[in-house]
Amino acid sequence: MSEATKRCPYCHEEILEAARKCKHCGEWLEDPPETTSTGTGTGSLSSNPETLVRDAMSPEYNIEKELGRGGMAIVYKAVQESLGREVALKVLPQGMTHDRKMLERFHREAQSAAQLNHPHIVTIFDEGELNGVHYMAMEYLEGRDLHEIVQEKGPVSPEQAVSLIAPMAEALGYAHNQGTVHRDVKSSNVMVTDVGRPVLMDFGIAYAGSDARLTQTGTVLGTPEYMSPEQARGNDVDARGDLYSLGVVLYESITGKLPHTGGHPMSVVYKVLHESYTPPRQIDDSIPAWLEQVIAKLLKKDPNDRYQTGQEAAEALHSEDPGEEVEVPSPSSGDGTADAEEQVSMDAGGGQGEPAQTQVYRPEEGEAEPSPAAMSETATATEEEQEAMTPSPSTEDGASEGPQRQRLHIVRSLEGNADWVNAVSFSPDGQYALSGAPNNTIKLWEVVTGREIQTFEGLTEQPISVALSPDGDRLVSETSDGIVRLWDVDSGDTVRTFEENSEAVLGATFSPDGQHVLSGGGASGTLHLWDVDTGDLVRRFDENNEAIFSVTFSPNGEYVLSGSGQSGTLKLWDVETGSVVRTFDEGDWDSTYVFSVAFSPNGEYALSGSDDMTARLWDVDSGKLLRTFEGHSGLVIAVAFSPDGQYVLSGSSDMTVQLWKVEDGNLGYVFEGDAEGVNAIAFSPDGRYVLSGSKDDDVKLWTP
Repeated sequence: MSEATKRCPYCHEEILEAARKCKHCGEWLEDPPETTSTGTGTGSLSSNPETLVRDAMSPEYNIEKELGRGGMAIVYKAVQESLGREVALKVLPQGMTHDRKMLERFHREAQSAAQLNHPHIVTIFDEGELNGVHYMAMEYLEGRDLHEIVQEKGPVSPEQAVSLIAPMAEALGYAHNQGTVHRDVKSSNVMVTDVGRPVLMDFGIAYAGSDARLTQTGTVLGTPEYMSPEQARGNDVDARGDLYSLGVVLYESITGKLPHTGGHPMSVVYKVLHESYTPPRQIDDSIPAWLEQVIAKLLKKDPNDRYQTGQEAAEALHSEDPGEEVEVPSPSSGDGTADAEEQVSMDAGGGQGEPAQTQVYRPEEGEAEPSPAAMSETATATEEEQEAMTPSPSTEDGASEGPQRQRLHIVRSLEGNADWVNAVSFSPDGQYALSGAPNNTIKLWEVVTGREIQTFEGLTEQPISVALSPDGDRLVSETSDGIVRLWDVDSGDTVRTFEENSEAVLGATFSPDGQHVLSGGGASGTLHLWDVDTGDLVRRFDENNEAIFSVTFSPNGEYVLSGSGQSGTLKLWDVETGSVVRTFDEGDWDSTYVFSVAFSPNGEYALSGSDDMTARLWDVDSGKLLRTFEGHSGLVIAVAFSPDGQYVLSGSSDMTVQLWKVEDGNLGYVFEGDAEGVNAIAFSPDGRYVLSGSKDDDVKLWTP
């Protein structure tokens, strides 16, 4: 079952219910604690951020009140003292001012938008830095954004939608002619003033043609639900990408829904690239057919098939004529309304607001169960998929020789880590990341800024396993000399040592309730279950006579999964009795080492990574092999499930991390940012980010 979530009151991004600080905008949701450090000297936090901004801006601007917050900025209503003019003052939060690229983006927004003079584009009056505060002053508008209007009142009429979206198309056409692409067109960036004038806001990740180096190929910015396929792939985006996003806004305006949604950003991006959507008239048959065709043309996956300019799109809306007959997706191909298979998946997820639990190969009665298929057998791409991914070289008969690849986006590198990072982990709320670090230490990082928060010192050897307790208060680590330690996160102090001779078990982890730690015991490959509070040994798992490379608990805490060396054995253990329930074996199992294991979020499936360059998906109840993920050219050292169970990750000594879709085995992405073999990977709890650790001195944080 997935963890409860909430919305950040400042930037409105989804975060975990337990979060004390938003990992997207960096704002504290309650009084921040005093920050301590063992050997890092991070010091205490500054005073109230609004007071700091008000004092810094007082010579030129008098701040009256806060208007709102987004993922990148805070907006205040203020008065420009020299002119007595009301302005909307957009300020970069202090927590982000250390990030050079963030500053470049912030000031690029002002510089891009300041070059534009159009009645439907917000006017920028001033920008700069004053007493350490980076700001821009813009036209103050009274009104509400289109997303709020649709959320509160429901879909707007087709006539009203045209009156709002056609001016946006004209504004984009004008901006494009000036050499500026918006790159973040969405309904919350369309302000509707109290007199009904639509205004395009926030050129926050726009770029001017004269300085396009700030937006590089391979960088994915924006909001996944509104991204064009080319932007989702990390390619350069031109005017037609903005028009795709405008089509999403138009679709949302008249249906109250988005064409593509999902449990987490990776799911959304996959749908944008590969799937269709529910036609608007299937949702509301009063929508004119011509308007449905205009939307269909705007939402074409190939940019060459869309309107090529904003003026063309505006003309189609004004004339109520798409300009040509446009094929609309068939009702059965949409993903806005769940089909039977998707509904089963959503039901398994526990209801609205929770990520769907993956349902793999559950045939109807009398239907043959699909045989496990390797990537090489199932990855024949459709035309849309060919557009979405760079194909591998083909053989003479047209079959793919290898997996199709797509480059992903590195958000940041957490630098100063160990020469060989064998262990990475996220905190339960996703705000922090753990990794092995130099000089036999462990570092705790803030995800939103990449800032080092805490250093855990006193280890005798390199850390090979790290994990945070479910409440985030304790840390368990294992080092290469077999010592398992429990740490207090706030102080950075060691609480106790569980085991000093567990070289034969290369991992330690918390039970889902946080009351126990599982680790090795001695040199025989025996597992030990420890009481966290007392340090007492609770149970031994004895039915193993070889090294264990990886261990994990089932989500409900009833079982343990372990992967062994020498025989390449994958075992399921009963926690209550300490006995083996099942040994997974398909008969053609030819691996010698099972380097990594994982449970699906619903506990129905097990995942293993082996030295035969494959990852395998297993049914836990039957022990049957369901699918083999093939595509690596090296050892599969790390594996992980996405939080909604729809995707799996595999990290390899071939220096790549690959993301696969569980239900069909298709390879969605290949991340090639690591310079050495990938030894550790981890999904953030909301599925937005992935950590990868390798032998290249840093940990990569990345996202599609």
